[in-house]
Amino acid sequence: MNNKNCFDFLRFFFAANILLAHLIELSQNRSLEFLSHFSNSSMAVKGFFVISGFLVAKSYTNTPYFIKRAKRILPAYIVVLMFSVLALAYFSRLSFSDYFTDISVYQYLGWNSIFLNFMHPCLPGLFENNLMCAVNGALWTLKVEEGFYIVLPFIFYAIKKSRKTFLILASLYVLSILYWFVMDFYFNKPLLAKQLPGYMAYFVTGIFLFLNFELVLQNKNKLLLISILLLIILRFSHFQIDFFYPAAFGSLVIIAAYNLPFLNNFGKYGDFTYGLYIYHFPIIQLFRQYDLFEKHNPILMAFLAVSITFFFAVFSWFVVEKRFLERFKKSDVKQTLAIC
Repeated sequence: MNNKNCFDFLRFFFAANILLAHLIELSQNRSLEFLSHFSNSSMAVKGFFVISGFLVAKSYTNTPYFIKRAKRILPAYIVVLMFSVLALAYFSRLSFSDYFTDISVYQYLGWNSIFLNFMHPCLPGLFENNLMCAVNGALWTLKVEEGFYIVLPFIFYAIKKSRKTFLILASLYVLSILYWFVMDFYFNKPLLAKQLPGYMAYFVTGIFLFLNFELVLQNKNKLLLISILLLIILRFSHFQIDFFYPAAFGSLVIIAAYNLPFLNNFGKYGDFTYGLYIYHFPIIQLFRQYDLFEKHNPILMAFLAVSITFFFAVFSWFVVEKRFLERFKKSDVKQTLAIC
């Protein structure tokens, strides 16, 4: 498989989209609404899951799967949880003694440590007058992502046993679309729609494109044209159920990843996407807690919030994420030498 791609750029692009969307929503400042022309968080989340399906399927077939996934996600995640609990204590309206003796601090830490952030999203004395009290509302997607990591081995096991790749992936795709439709339109439960079953269509699209990658490359022009036409039709149609959207959008993302060579070296200085994603929400919330978007120039404050977020993203990569990944590579080499 061709390893020259711009996944680093696409992931950063999607994370930046989500950051801007949250900046608009959480700041509650109308002067920043123009940023909505440059952001689409729904599209970005779906793009993440397509890429995840593709790359995680590749990882599953080539490396010690669960260890690599854990070392990629957990270290930085644990650090941002501890940062939220410890560093943000300084900004709580409660005293340190009241804050650290409040059981909700430990409930937050406990539920979030197992990715169930919706069970206890808030910390005492923080963000009480904001749009929402959630410390890090962006973390909900990691719960879905972790769920996909757990489900993937079962999908590959079913494919191996039945040898009916298309049937299994197509069945999961259809069930996912139906789940989203029933939850969102029939029961009017959009939050339930945006859970693992609802996003499974995007994940299995990524898996399918990986398993048929050579065929995709051979027919990329036809596939690209069909995908763009479908997306245009769906954009201007009034269908309540966008049955072909995950497949069309997913194809567009993967084809773009391997056909924008000028972006292939985007991540040569570091992979800052994960840090950008997990740190932006609490930083924007802090700005909102002190009404900085209202008291000062909102565009300047938005730039400052993004800059601080990027600082933490760079810190996260070089101090936490990169170190664990390099340690994994070293242990992987030792295992290979031992086998030889």
